Parts: sequence; structure tokens; C-alpha cells
Amino acid sequence: MDLVRHRTASLYPFARFGDTWRLGVIEHPRHGGWMACGGHIETGETPEQTALREATEETGYRARLLPPAGHALPADYPHPETGTEACVDGAPWWTVSMPTGADGRHPARHVHLDHIHVGVVDRPYGPVDRREHPFRWITADELATLDAPADTRILGQVLHELAPSIVAAQCVRPARDEALRKELLRRRDVDQDFRNALGETVTDDVAARWAAMDNDNTNWLKSIIDRVGWPGRALCGDDGADAAWLLAQHADRQPHLQEEWVNLLAEAVTGGDAAPWQLAFLEDRIAVRTEGSQWFGTQFRRPVGGDWEPFPIREPDGVDQRRAELGLNPVDERAKEIADDNPRKP
Repeated sequence: MDLVRHRTASLYPFARFGDTWRLGVIEHPRHGGWMACGGHIETGETPEQTALREATEETGYRARLLPPAGHALPADYPHPETGTEACVDGAPWWTVSMPTGADGRHPARHVHLDHIHVGVVDRPYGPVDRREHPFRWITADELATLDAPADTRILGQVLHELAPSIVAAQCVRPARDEALRKELLRRRDVDQDFRNALGETVTDDVAARWAAMDNDNTNWLKSIIDRVGWPGRALCGDDGADAAWLLAQHADRQPHLQEEWVNLLAEAVTGGDAAPWQLAFLEDRIAVRTEGSQWFGTQFRRPVGGDWEPFPIREPDGVDQRRAELGLNPVDERAKEIADDNPRKP
């Protein structure tokens, strides 16, 4: 007698942490151990929709899918591939036949036809929805000793090797625009000259000129992004990309644009077209404004009569490790640098 077959979809989500890639896994409450997120395909859903929905529900993150890259399953993968006939309404990386025990959908042993997808989370330190299960990001080395099913460990190791190059290949690399680069650098220099000349007291006239400059830069940058997307390294060079980030960082008077642009910057960082530290600064800028705390300790304040200090930091014991992944110095060193550069006037 043939076993009952249920169609399911799963997702292996990856995220970039500086130069390190990590795989996101959930701790399953029934099966035990750590594994990829996933679940049953509901009526009216495609496998892709199920994979993304389950990822959001189980991990709290909103991922984006990577198109199948045509790689074969590892030779030691324990479940047989079923072929394309099992998936008529989507394009997973693989569809495999996985025997499973009784669950909430069937009271006896049956088979899951699992549609395996691979995706990325561009903002691992960005907004997270409520998650159903414990979740963690793991490196390839951690995966080797993880309490996880064999299929998760075997496929996860292979995907750890493939994901960076596949993500990079998906990142569009436009031709260099030297005129755009020069204008970005010009606006950066004007911005920095103005801010460096500010005194401790800002008059109404200075404040008005400051606002006019920032709004002009923000509106100009919006016109560029609307036309060409995020101005990354390929389009503008390293220094031009840095200048684009600086203008976005100073677009505080139009916060809705910062909250749109952080997603574009995050995708550029994932694809290697922007520096990871830029995303950390912009994530912190937005988080301090909206939630009052930050992950990387990049945003500082100086209380009246006090010394320079970072705004509150989430999970502060790990902040220096997070900063080191991005090539940033420890937060206490950074505080001293800011204090040295901005001494109190007698």
C-alpha cells in the first residue's frame, strides 16, 4: 500500500555578517534538533509562497528567494529526489521524498514531498516579527557539530559553500557612471565642510541653511535612486558609494526615505556592492529613532554635563564582536575618539 503523500516546502535562509555567511535554523518542537524552516503547502499556495510564509512565521524574518542554480543534490543526501513531476507550480531548488511519522496532518507514517528553496535575509539586524520557534544563525563550522538531522547538516554545508557566489551573481553590476560619482563626492564634501564648521551654538540662520542643504541632498539622492537604484560600488566606485551612504545617513528630515533606502542598501551589501558597516550605521540610525536602541553602537550622544556615550545597545555583551565583524573598533575606543575630536570648550 502506498504511503500518503503531503506536499511541503522548506527554506534554507542565509545572511551576511561582515565577510561571514550564516545559515538560519529553527529548533523544531516536535522533531527535536535544529533544522530548516518549512511546512505544509496550503490550498491555493505555491511552494514559493509557502516557503516564505513559513520562514516568516517560524523565524520572524522576511526572506527573498534565490532562483535555482541547477546544482545536483549531494551524493550523501539521505532523501531521494522525486523529479520535476512533483512540482508543477513553482521552481524550487530540489523536490525530495522524505518519510515522516505521524503529525497534526496525518495519524500514521507518511511521506512529505518537500520543495526545497534557498533564500537570503538582507537585514539580520533589522525588524523581526514574532517567531514561533527558537532560532539562531550558524556558521559552517557550527553546523558541522550542530544537533541537527543529517539532511540539514549535509545540505546546509553544501549551500554554505554555494550561497555567496550565487548571491553575488544575482547582484546587477551596472557600468561605471563617473559623472554621478563626481557629483556624489562634491555633495559629500559640501556636507562635511558645513558640519565640521558648526559651533556649539547653532543660530536660526545656520539651522535653516543646514536644513536646506540636507533636504536638497536628500531630494537629489531620491531622484538618483528612483532612476538607477542604490548607488553602489560598481556604479560609483568605493568612494562614491561611501558618499551615497553618507547622504542617506543624513536624510533624517525625511525618515520615510531612510526606511525605504535601508532595504536597497541591505540588498547591495548582501551582493557585495556596498560595505557592511554602512548598513550597520543606517540600521542603528533608524533603530535609535524608532525604538531608542541599537545593535552596533554607532550612534552617540553627549548628555548635558556628561561625556560622549552610545545610545542604548541591545545585547551589549556582544557589541564589540558585532563591530569587529564589520571592521569597526570596540565601542569604548570609538567613544574616546569622538571625545578627542569634539573637546568641550572652556
